[in-house]
Amino acid sequence: MKKLTIIAAALLTAGAASAQQPTVTTENRMGELIVHYTTPLKQPSLDYATILTPMLCGQTDTLRLEPYVVRGRRNAKKLKRYIALNHLGEVPEYMPAKEAPETIEGTFTVPISKYPWAAKGPLTFATQTECEGCCKSEIVDFSQSNPFAYKVPFAPIYGFVPDNTGKAGALEKDFPVLEHISKYRPYDNSRILRKEKGALYVHFPLDKITLRRDFRDNDWRLDRICDITSQIMADSTSNVQKIQIIGMASIEGTVDHNHWLAQGRGKALKDYVRKQVPSVTDAMFDVADGCEAWSEFRDQLNDVRLLKQGQRLDAKALGVEAYDLSLTDEDLAQITVEEIDKCINIIDTESNLDRREKLVRQLNGGKTYRFMQRTLLADQRNSGYLRIYWDYIPDEAAKRINAAIELMQKGDYAAALPRLMAEKNDPRAWNAIGCCQAMTGNEAEAINWFKKAVEQGNQDAVKNLQQLQ
Repeated sequence: MKKLTIIAAALLTAGAASAQQPTVTTENRMGELIVHYTTPLKQPSLDYATILTPMLCGQTDTLRLEPYVVRGRRNAKKLKRYIALNHLGEVPEYMPAKEAPETIEGTFTVPISKYPWAAKGPLTFATQTECEGCCKSEIVDFSQSNPFAYKVPFAPIYGFVPDNTGKAGALEKDFPVLEHISKYRPYDNSRILRKEKGALYVHFPLDKITLRRDFRDNDWRLDRICDITSQIMADSTSNVQKIQIIGMASIEGTVDHNHWLAQGRGKALKDYVRKQVPSVTDAMFDVADGCEAWSEFRDQLNDVRLLKQGQRLDAKALGVEAYDLSLTDEDLAQITVEEIDKCINIIDTESNLDRREKLVRQLNGGKTYRFMQRTLLADQRNSGYLRIYWDYIPDEAAKRINAAIELMQKGDYAAALPRLMAEKNDPRAWNAIGCCQAMTGNEAEAINWFKKAVEQGNQDAVKNLQQLQ
């Protein structure tokens, strides 16, 4: 087998060896085993040489290291004379017997990738001692250490803990109608609400401001709005900051009448939520008059153009509820790109909304407008947009736990541990405590903390526990 160069081997003079058996300590690092050894060295007489070969012995293979060669004075002279007379070059390196210590200390590193057998089963450190004279060489001693093994070092798995954002933060994961108050923005008519993710819409019959549960799919929408609001209002760590409602009307009819519709629809939804969730107050509502949904209508027309050009619109992929137009090929055949462009041009150039509607109605003898009434305008007859904005009590415990985890990332597990122990009643700290215990040599304690964290469903703790057991 190819020899491995000894890393940082030191030859130290010591007292008489207390035993012939080598002594070994090891370090297990990721991908390598480091072996520190101490072994007695037999002293040769004047005419002899002692050759001590350290080796790592496994179940299936052996790694021989560079030997130590100690020569008596006459043995060294004979070797030098023989090499010189036969022109054999330099004399191989050796230690004169008078300079040789009685005990050798050394260190070598075994890369596991190069010697995979060293990671399988027990190992021993052994020394083979040969006595070499003028006419013979024989093994005079073979000594082995107690068995040891390479153990894959513990690699802690952990991460920053999330803030305890209360019920609102938990609900937001499944109901994007919720957003943190930091994302709130007042309504302006440049917003394309139908392409904003997560909002809920409640629909109204044509030209009506009465909110009906049995109209279209209002029932589940209203139930969801009220249920989410009630759960947050009942939570002590989070709260409803603002319920934004944007009442809207379609572009049909006069501007004054549509203002009345939009305002009435927004108020109807607000009144419904207040009645079902009595704990909400007027101050929590932001009810805006979106009036005629011209920005939405223009965006719908542009999407029709994209569909006619063969581009696919996927509301589900975008996470937007009101994006799909649900137009068939037969529908698309009833309008041309030229008609769409004319309609968009009217919207962009005519500022008077009543006159704008009149011009759109007159396109193509009214045929274009009838198509849009049937396919696009029905979804504009709704209360528009509703979103719930929330806030929460700052999670100071999470801040302290994460500050300790920052120390762990720097490798300072000893400093992180007392900080984490101060939060030992918080399950979010348990996996990190286990990591610090393991990295500071307390594996039994680490296992206990990992087991507690596993019971709470911490998947990092599951992986950490598997490493130690």
